[in-house]
Amino acid sequence: EANHAAKLTISNLEPLTTYRFRLTLNEQTHRKWAGAFRTAPPSGEPAQFTMAFSSCMHVDDANQASWFLMLAQQPAFHLLLGDNVYSDTTDHGIIWQHHLRYRQVPEFAAVLRQVPTYATWDDHDFGPDNSDGTAPGKNHSLRAFTELFANPAAGLAKVPGVFYRFSWANVDFFVIDTRYHRSPNNAPNDDKKRMLGDAQFQWLVDGLQASTAPFKVIAAGSTLRANKSDCWYNYEFSRKRLYRNIMEKRINGVIYLSGDIHSCKLQVHPSSETGGYPLHEVISSGITRSENRGFATLAFDTTLADPTIRIRILHGDATVQIDRTLKASQLRVP
Repeated sequence: EANHAAKLTISNLEPLTTYRFRLTLNEQTHRKWAGAFRTAPPSGEPAQFTMAFSSCMHVDDANQASWFLMLAQQPAFHLLLGDNVYSDTTDHGIIWQHHLRYRQVPEFAAVLRQVPTYATWDDHDFGPDNSDGTAPGKNHSLRAFTELFANPAAGLAKVPGVFYRFSWANVDFFVIDTRYHRSPNNAPNDDKKRMLGDAQFQWLVDGLQASTAPFKVIAAGSTLRANKSDCWYNYEFSRKRLYRNIMEKRINGVIYLSGDIHSCKLQVHPSSETGGYPLHEVISSGITRSENRGFATLAFDTTLADPTIRIRILHGDATVQIDRTLKASQLRVP
């Protein structure tokens, strides 16, 4: 009744353990129905691990080889940051058709079979181009998304959306929804204009403040300033409120991940803008829908006295465009 989708829950898995699986249907099986995954480190304990994140992929793009390049980085998990398909609608059935087509792309299917994958959405897989919280039928988009992705949660009991949080070792990830409650881009740029909606924003700030992780990663489809027609740039009150809460509440170790712009960049929003420490934004976009077919990885080492993140941006020709290491001590409120 839901496009032949099924949800399986496997309990009693051991941490840091590789499990192999194979699916059998009507007594038939196939090598494409088999895979393997490795479970997370013990929750809350220091560890070394690498994660990958990407956005903006299209089934009709001729070159999908960057997925194999991502697999070669051996990420512990993978995070999709939106425009995961270009369905450009809130029609439940059409959204499903687009995702089913893309999951039959061999290169992407190989990632799904072997790498635990989390996701959020951006405009093209939420609704039409540059869509926002006024999109008719957005509840149908939400239903399709929750059927398609096995995220830990989707919103709160009384606050719909695709936002959630999870931890890997002792790093906390806050995956936010920059579409479902978003004011229109062309709304007056005043203190009534919202990117997240007040309830989701409070959930985010409360979670960041309660976290004792050395790094707190905010992941979203929309950039902070890189796409001036469709990002936090046109939501000045919301953007400044985010910075103010991070700094005034002395929330250390925050970095921001985004996609959308069909280009990969590392942008540093300076102390003069944030009011505290520089906020690093890693933009990973266009793993197939760009000239460079790029994506990014973050390698965490929280076993050190001063934990580190190594930021790498790779292009589809296997060249490393950015390779920079941050220390936790660089991300502290003065």
